[in-house]
Amino acid sequence: MGGNRDVEELAELLRELKGRTNRSYAALAARSGVSGSALHRYCSGTSVPGDYEVIGRFGKVCGAGSEELLELHRRWVLADAERKRAVSRAPAAVSATGSGGPGSPATPDVSRDETEGGPDGETGVGTGPDGAAEAEAGPDAEAEPEAVPGVAAEPESLRPAPAQEPGSAAPPPRRRPLIAVLALAVVAAAGVAAALLGKVFTSSGGSGGSSDDRLLLSSRCPVVVSMGQSDACVHELQSLLARAGGKLDIDGAFGPVTQMRVVVFQLRSGLTPNGSVDERTKRALYENAGKPLGTWTPERVTRRIREVFTEEPERAVGIADCASLLDPLYTLPNSNATRNWGVFQLYDGTLRKLGGTREQALDPDWNIRAAHRLWALTHDFSAWQACDRAYRAGSKGDKGS
Repeated sequence: MGGNRDVEELAELLRELKGRTNRSYAALAARSGVSGSALHRYCSGTSVPGDYEVIGRFGKVCGAGSEELLELHRRWVLADAERKRAVSRAPAAVSATGSGGPGSPATPDVSRDETEGGPDGETGVGTGPDGAAEAEAGPDAEAEPEAVPGVAAEPESLRPAPAQEPGSAAPPPRRRPLIAVLALAVVAAAGVAAALLGKVFTSSGGSGGSSDDRLLLSSRCPVVVSMGQSDACVHELQSLLARAGGKLDIDGAFGPVTQMRVVVFQLRSGLTPNGSVDERTKRALYENAGKPLGTWTPERVTRRIREVFTEEPERAVGIADCASLLDPLYTLPNSNATRNWGVFQLYDGTLRKLGGTREQALDPDWNIRAAHRLWALTHDFSAWQACDRAYRAGSKGDKGS
């Protein structure tokens, strides 16, 4: 993994951020809520964390600005995708070389305990609803015939052919009848013709004949617009998201903020919230006439947090700022196909326990009051251990200066 370009670019930015400080790995790790050994592996490019929160906290501790945090998230998304591809390739390598052989993956995954000191009671990043870590595996390999220990299998090419009865003539080679070959050729040609005709009819009349002036639905854009793309199609997508009330830069680069806005738009439009812009999402964006991405400003969010968390208002604001930058529509994916939602980044499992939904979690007032319900269970912020550690570390630093 250390030689992969995406992983190395993430590690390069992490090293650059660390270089701005005069702190050791151990000191930065304590403030970021991660073990020193895990942080060192991230910065050296030998490992990639399974969730962004670890990297995001490190960036904030190093003083990264909002643009740098977005770039950090973009690089993590690409590096994490390579990590998952490496994991999916691992079973094939093991079946080819044997367990523990030269083909085994050399880069170990970093456990949740190393990065968080245990699963976060609230966000649950990197764990499933029951606390189980994500496990990715490729297709099951076919079982090999059992071999006799210490005896190499005889190659099939060296095995003697079955004995032929004396006087019998060798059977003639079996040939496929010519008519069968011709029939297959006719069927194949008919299939190709049908596919071409279907494509013509879809492009000319599938969208009511009005897709020529809708860039995302034209042949100039890929079927699915997704993370990492940078072109006029993304610029069009961002313009449509802004028209729907989304706050984002219209720069033609599909980054983490664009993906967040896509996820929320999909959720509020009754589509699968996966962050990839397929044809259904494209049509919904063009046909949308409302403001499904409209929400509160950070200033209004701050006021409401102080009104609800009367016991420790400033600490609550600090934790929400760490979790979501006070963005009510902030949403981050976890490595186990779940997400965290809204101001206090409520995890899917926590929403079920609170009797809430993803849609409710994106309502800032509901999210803040739900977070206060969690706080009231223990009268502390243990449900946000990582952000609470970062907040307390920052407070101590402020007092010391």
